[in-house]
Parts: sequence; structure tokens; C-alpha cells
Amino acid sequence: MYRSRHFYSDLLTLGAIAFVIVFALVLTMAFLSAVARVLRRVPSEHRRMEPGQVWLNLIPVFNIVWVTVTVERVAESLRAEFAARGMHGPDETYGRRTGLRVLVLLAISGLFYPAIITLPLAFANALMYWSQMNRYAERLKPGAYAPPPTDEGW
Repeated sequence: MYRSRHFYSDLLTLGAIAFVIVFALVLTMAFLSAVARVLRRVPSEHRRMEPGQVWLNLIPVFNIVWVTVTVERVAESLRAEFAARGMHGPDETYGRRTGLRVLVLLAISGLFYPAIITLPLAFANALMYWSQMNRYAERLKPGAYAPPPTDEGW
């Protein structure tokens, strides 16, 4: 049976769209896994959010608000943990600034045309946020922290 050229081009287009969707979902899950890993390394008394709650960002529409909550609570958890360890830096934002910048850029790309300008910036900042979360996870790895020696009053 003869198939038209349009059939094959439509099939190729659908395949490309499916590939992009699956790739984006895998990338999102890897990103959320990194954020959840950071929260798992923060002791429960300093956590402002449970690691499993990070996965709520996969729920469409709900994630529009929840992603902001996630960025804020992860930053607060990290700040509380590093302050408790005596490792808090006064100019440290614990990913809050970068995470919120990603959200603002995504909002701008959704509201204004052309998004081709802001989407690459949002993606670059998302990679920076992901990198920051990986660095915090390394700093919080068991055995990576040695408390300062106690002052014996000499």
C-alpha cells in the first residue's frame, strides 16, 4: 500500500516530539533527585521540607507554585544546617538567588515573546542551580565535615 510523504514526515515529527518529552522528563527527574539528595543529607531537625516532597514538582499546574516553595525551603534547610555546623557564610544564599532567577526567567519566557531569548538563560541558570545543589550535597556528605577543635581555655 502506498503511503504519502506527509505520513512519514508526520511520523518523524511525532517521534521527535516524543523524544524531547521523554528527554525533558528524564532530565527533570535527575534534577529533582539531586535536590532530594541534598535534603536527605540535612538532619531532620534542620529540614524545612522532607526529601519526598521534592517530587511534588512533577504534578502539572501544582508545580507552578510548589517549585517556588521548594527553592525557598531547600535554601532555608541548607542555611539552618550550615549555621548549626558553624559553616554559614554571611553572603551565602544556598541556591535561593539562582533558583528564583530561574523561575523569573521562565515566567518571563511564558509571558513575553520571543521566549528564545530567555529560555536559554533560564536553562543555564537551572544548570548553575543543579551544580550548586551537587556541591552542597558533597559538603554535607557523611564524613566530609570535621567540627572545629574545642577551646580548652589555655
